[in-house]
Amino acid sequence: MNPIQNNPNDYKVVTFINKEAFAFTPDLGCMYDSRPIFGTSGASGIQPGESVMLPYHVGNLLALNLAKAAMTRRAPAVDQAGIPTGVPLWDEVKLGALKASYVTELYVEEKPAMVTETDRLMAKVEEYKAMVEKLIPKQEETAPSDPTKEPEKEPEKTDPATTGDTAPKAYQDKAEIIAELTKRGIKHDPRSTRDILKKLLVD
Repeated sequence: MNPIQNNPNDYKVVTFINKEAFAFTPDLGCMYDSRPIFGTSGASGIQPGESVMLPYHVGNLLALNLAKAAMTRRAPAVDQAGIPTGVPLWDEVKLGALKASYVTELYVEEKPAMVTETDRLMAKVEEYKAMVEKLIPKQEETAPSDPTKEPEKEPEKTDPATTGDTAPKAYQDKAEIIAELTKRGIKHDPRSTRDILKKLLVD
């Protein structure tokens, strides 16, 4: 099996501009592999003065087709008497120069990393696995409940103010402790350390 040879132009990006006074439509060759190319205006083909960013091979084919269309219009096949001139519509040098005037190379895209067929398939395995995990609910969420089992009751919350519970609260900083001492009317020196103030709440 012969290895695939990549064209050095495969990853180039170009700007194609229609510098002619007429619209470059699919019937004039504004297409690639029988697929029409449309500009940013949304109209059929690429309008006069309009530019589009294209892959190298697409842009150069459009440039060649536009050059042929332009030179055909500029070189009538008959003279003023209607007699065929026999002069070729274009030559390769003029055609190549006109074609080159329509395209400008912009940059080269990074070549994608080569992967083996096994790596590609295993990546698909992981992709489909993740897809299935999203679609199928977790077993815990769909497991049927046991009708004979009573639901667990949450412990009742008690209010220290009504139950007389004076268990110390886990205060995080000195400001909270001072606020609580003030609230309880306990005399204290705000300049004291956090541990000393906290001990007043416990005593």
